[in-house]
Amino acid sequence: MTSRITRTRNNTAEESLILNQTGKGTPMGELLRRYWWPVGISADLNDKPTLVKLLGEELVLYRDQQGRLGLVGSRCPHRRANLCFGNVTHDGIRCRYHGWLMDAEGRVKATPGEPDKSFKDSVRHPAYPVQELGGIVFAYLGPQPAPALPPFNFLVDPGERIVKVTGYAECNWMPTIENAMDPLHLSFTHAPSFKDLRAEPEVWFEEHDLGVAYVSARPVPGKDGRFGIRVHNLLLPAISHSGNTDRWISGAAGSDDPPITARWAVPVDDTHTLMFRIMYKPDGHVGEWRECAEDERWDLAWVATRAEPYQEYREAPSQEAVRLGHTVPPGASREDATIVESIGAVIDHENENLLPTADHGLAMIRQLYLDAATSVQEGGDPPGTFRDLAPDTVVKPRTGERMVDAQEYARLLEQKSVAASLVS
Repeated sequence: MTSRITRTRNNTAEESLILNQTGKGTPMGELLRRYWWPVGISADLNDKPTLVKLLGEELVLYRDQQGRLGLVGSRCPHRRANLCFGNVTHDGIRCRYHGWLMDAEGRVKATPGEPDKSFKDSVRHPAYPVQELGGIVFAYLGPQPAPALPPFNFLVDPGERIVKVTGYAECNWMPTIENAMDPLHLSFTHAPSFKDLRAEPEVWFEEHDLGVAYVSARPVPGKDGRFGIRVHNLLLPAISHSGNTDRWISGAAGSDDPPITARWAVPVDDTHTLMFRIMYKPDGHVGEWRECAEDERWDLAWVATRAEPYQEYREAPSQEAVRLGHTVPPGASREDATIVESIGAVIDHENENLLPTADHGLAMIRQLYLDAATSVQEGGDPPGTFRDLAPDTVVKPRTGERMVDAQEYARLLEQKSVAASLVS
């Protein structure tokens, strides 16, 4: 795939509106419904249903008594009681209010109190397909036939996996994924937490069939003439994906098959985002899990500190105790949460002033989404979707980290290629 954007520019107010919307019938909402999204963790789903929300739709996720998954509209079609309070049955979910029974395909199976047994066949309840992969429950809210659930290596290959929900962001999903694709912010937002990333990086971006990659290159502290090269991906629809560093698992940097961290920014609605994260350590990787400071954990929760006008005066116990100023809490996820949510619930892209070089990747990502939304409107499949996959297919995006000398660094700066950055 060749990038269609040749210059960095601010988006217009009209484009900003498109990018921020996730609801059904909007250009971006219809695009996002063409992908599979995480909605739950397999191990957590037991004998009770749970309330979830995806792309503005409130839904109830459950596992029936046969172990089969279901994802249905949250409101009972009878009197609109919430099915999250219902009971899981042998083949569906029963409303706690009047006992209506629905199955995973949205068929009404029972309507107690109605002698006309054919009445139930006149009612259909919203229901969506769900699948489990890599310990995660995925849902698809788009039109049929659904594309294949992408068999990424960190979901299907043998190895150790840890899956967590790491936060609930009170902002639109796009700022969270753009933050992950912004290598420059590491030098400033995370300077207190990751001292080895304080140097401003050389960066380049490359569009590929699965999304967009960036390469960042920095001098390595304490190692004169050595540079750290890092390849990080946005995998569509909204996965921040990178080959793990030695920070968390030894032997990761320079590995041909590195451990992977991947984080989905899941659009709950236009102004809220759920963070799903997986850490994958491949079979055969000889490195060990490292003990690290609490503030440097890979699964640190996304928790924002928020500032309000005159907050210091309102919260101080006395005038003498007033101390002006706001503090960003330590820890990468907390730093990200605080700064990203300070942008606001949605971004007014038209009022930004993007850097021609360092922000070119953001411009690429936004144009990628806008072009994909247009493709869907014209009846096509968006990029990053799969159909007719051969059995045992594994999709392995290119990522990783390594150190190079000054000569290799100069060569990479000249080539500015993702593939070259990963190969000695």
